[in-house]
Amino acid sequence: MASRPTDQTLDNYEFTFESYLNNSARIEPDRSDSRSISESINTFQTEFGRTYHSYRAGSYLYPNDDTENNRAEEQYMIMKEAMDGRLHLAPFSRANPPRKVLDIATGTGLWAIEMGDLYPEAEIIGTDLSPIQPDFVPPNVHFFVEDSSEDWFYPPEFDFIHTRVTIGCWSDMKKQILQRAFDHLRPGGWFESQEIPVGIDCDDGTLTDNYGWARWVREFRAGSRIANRQVDNGPQIKEWMCEIGFVDVHEVVIKIPMNGWPKNLRLKQLGMMWQRILLEGVSGFSLRTFNRSLNQTVEEIEVLLVDVRKSLLDRSVHAYHRLYVVCGRKPEAA
Repeated sequence: MASRPTDQTLDNYEFTFESYLNNSARIEPDRSDSRSISESINTFQTEFGRTYHSYRAGSYLYPNDDTENNRAEEQYMIMKEAMDGRLHLAPFSRANPPRKVLDIATGTGLWAIEMGDLYPEAEIIGTDLSPIQPDFVPPNVHFFVEDSSEDWFYPPEFDFIHTRVTIGCWSDMKKQILQRAFDHLRPGGWFESQEIPVGIDCDDGTLTDNYGWARWVREFRAGSRIANRQVDNGPQIKEWMCEIGFVDVHEVVIKIPMNGWPKNLRLKQLGMMWQRILLEGVSGFSLRTFNRSLNQTVEEIEVLLVDVRKSLLDRSVHAYHRLYVVCGRKPEAA
């Protein structure tokens, strides 16, 4: 068994890149013939030709089908490449591993699975509204169907709590996630969030308000506000963590090009991969949000998306997303 991690700050750190729960709130995916998932959890809703989670139906507006899951896994690999192959910024290592890790909104579970491989003596827990994780995972990795916006029933013993790309997951990330993460970390434990706001930036003036993706962002933000879902978390997280009481809070911001416009070969390749996952994902992110919140028909949505997709192919606009990687430590005295 790995020893408890020693407490560290990030000063001089090289930046490279089963407790009781309500039965209806915690359901582990089937690992043998002797266990099964509730049919209501595992039978997904179908709308617009896509599938959506059934547990707490409607609280997350985006699909959970193979199309979206494959896109999300490719997104994971792009982010990992952007972070120079690192899974996290928090100062854990094979010599100083975490003992117990919680991955909130784990999605397909790739991060949790790779953490389980990297730290085989750690216990890794991943939670999500959808039981879409694989059946065959490292023995130290466990997935549960949970709604992270509700009360957490874990004891405060986690060494590391993590979120990544949680657009639209919550109405109040600071209260629902950051504060609860602080409360459920052991003293000296770390929280890390890897988030990409929906908004885009540009450094040379080539981005205008008429750019298709920029217009889509305005519509998406409007629909998300009506649905009471945050889609721009990232730049505020460092401040929120400091206000809650985290110390040694560090932020790294990484630019991810929207397509292959950069001259630098690595960034060009990164941008081309990012363009592909945006093209694959924009319909799924739009359908329920624009239909339910903005009362747009599927036909109206598809007309809008024609111009959005064209804009993603336009290399004369030098736009990029920002990846915010923010981590901080719970004080020993907390």
